[in-house]
Amino acid sequence: MPQQTHQLEFGAFQVPVTTVHNGEGPLVLVLPAMGVPANRYRLLLEELQKLGYNTSISELPGTGESLPRPHRNADYGYNDLVFSFIPQLIQLLEQQFPQGPALILGHSIGGQTSTLAARAGLTGNAKVVSIASGHVDHRSWSGLHKYAILLFASIASVTSSLLGYFPGARMGFGWREARRLMKDWARSIFSGRFAPEDRFGQMEKTSQPTLHIALDGDPFAPIQAARKLAAIVGGETREMKPTYPKGNPHLSWIKNPAPVVEAVQQWLHKDPALN
Repeated sequence: MPQQTHQLEFGAFQVPVTTVHNGEGPLVLVLPAMGVPANRYRLLLEELQKLGYNTSISELPGTGESLPRPHRNADYGYNDLVFSFIPQLIQLLEQQFPQGPALILGHSIGGQTSTLAARAGLTGNAKVVSIASGHVDHRSWSGLHKYAILLFASIASVTSSLLGYFPGARMGFGWREARRLMKDWARSIFSGRFAPEDRFGQMEKTSQPTLHIALDGDPFAPIQAARKLAAIVGGETREMKPTYPKGNPHLSWIKNPAPVVEAVQQWLHKDPALN
């Protein structure tokens, strides 16, 4: 199948966007998790292509093949991703597919930002599915997990301020991440609101359907977090049992994405309005 890669300029970053043309089917855009390169989603893209979809995947700025790596003068936050990066990405794709993406699949932060963009009316006609994604409000966790995430948020915020970036690979969370992104993330944990939520004001909620898939046993996005993310757009939440290789469900589902793709297909076809 023909494949094209375009470079999207986003602030200081060059961001590769790779599209596979697969006939006349609709376009699915995949947005990765924090610190996960686009090439890790090969099996997911293949599953979608088997179903006749055209596929497109973008690196997150500064991750994978996107350069430069984040530093004090190459930086961005949640607002930049929601109100600038995703609209620019959709505009780029509309040059090849005038109707834009029919479906956006966002993993973790990809699901957060695509949901927030949908709430702001910035995702066109695309239906949005978040996978292993949730609101990072500390109240989405309970017991010791709540205190652990509050402590880690404090460490991430201070470390990012001191270094000008977050050394995620050393800390076991993400990769080398943007300073403002991590400070926004930490602030959201404490406040219970993502930074973009403060800009919604009186904006009317999106009428586009959304699905939010939580994976049982996922320590980073428990079902409570998925429900709180879904509430931003009045979306549907579904919890799935792991049916993939051992490991943290937050990431290991991409090693066997077929069950998740099947769940998405069932959701799309359960209601004629979603087709």
